[in-house]
Amino acid sequence: MPTSSAPSIPTIDVSSLATGLSYNTAAALSVGQTIDDTCKNIGFLLVTGHGVAPQTKANLLAKMKEFFDLPAAEKEKIAIGKSSVHRGYVGMGLENLEGALANEALGTTYGAGDMKESIDSGTEDGPNHPEVLAGTPLHGPNQLPELPGFREAWQAYFDEVYEAARRIQRGIAMALRLDANFFEDLPGYPLLNLRMLHYPPESRVNTEDGRIGCGAHTDYGTITVLSDDGVGGLQVKPREGDWIDVTIPDNHLVVNLADLLSIWTNDRYVSNPHRVINPANTHRYSIPLFVTPPYHLKIETLATCLQPGESPKHAPMISGEYLQSRFDGTHTYRNALMQDQA
Repeated sequence: MPTSSAPSIPTIDVSSLATGLSYNTAAALSVGQTIDDTCKNIGFLLVTGHGVAPQTKANLLAKMKEFFDLPAAEKEKIAIGKSSVHRGYVGMGLENLEGALANEALGTTYGAGDMKESIDSGTEDGPNHPEVLAGTPLHGPNQLPELPGFREAWQAYFDEVYEAARRIQRGIAMALRLDANFFEDLPGYPLLNLRMLHYPPESRVNTEDGRIGCGAHTDYGTITVLSDDGVGGLQVKPREGDWIDVTIPDNHLVVNLADLLSIWTNDRYVSNPHRVINPANTHRYSIPLFVTPPYHLKIETLATCLQPGESPKHAPMISGEYLQSRFDGTHTYRNALMQDQA
């Protein structure tokens, strides 16, 4: 699978956009400008000053490894198919992210399940949460492992990485000439999907049919904020050029832009295809937070992203409906045709 070393992915310090600060500063404005310059071609950024403590990440990675080392029968006790709100364990080969893209131009059309397993989680929405009471899809309780200390490690990481996401969204808002709190002030509750992922070594999976850890795809919402264990394997395809390797240095996060942000910006910002290659002789663990606007929000081109006389390139989307359609196209438990292929 050919890759290229260019273009480079910049590193941005987002500490100037921490919650509670004033954002009308030279440092904050510089973040917005760098985001704008970068995201017109490659929708990926490396981020420091994000607020995720190294020990918080290390604690969750350790608990993830403990869970993924369990026998399959134990892991299946929290299978995602037992949840009505898309929370729980997804077994090896039961998700096909490339199926959501189905783009032969990417050069990888294996059409089979990804060689990874995961735990999907979101905000812990209790029975009295307004969206639960309203019956809104994708809102409800998590299915998390009952291992000692797992929920505590998960909650600490969830809180810190969501703060990182808020900092990054403020920078994007400023880049688009919007109020820094534009994304936070949207009506409703943001959809937050924290995934805990395990990719086994290539030597342990069947790659003869072309399957890889995570097939080529774009993400669905506004942004994705990712940390990993440093093993590598993430690759991204810019608007121009071949796949490039993305290595996440210690204490950095990688951020990529997603589909709904491309719609909001009339393709000013790109939602890049990306994929994960299973490492040769070791396991890989990663923790992406997918941030999607509130379920009922109508996504349409922002006025600041239209030139005089220019028309929107995309029809408006309802945020949650689009997210569900992408889940239906990638997860076997939601798609009978894919179940037949699993």
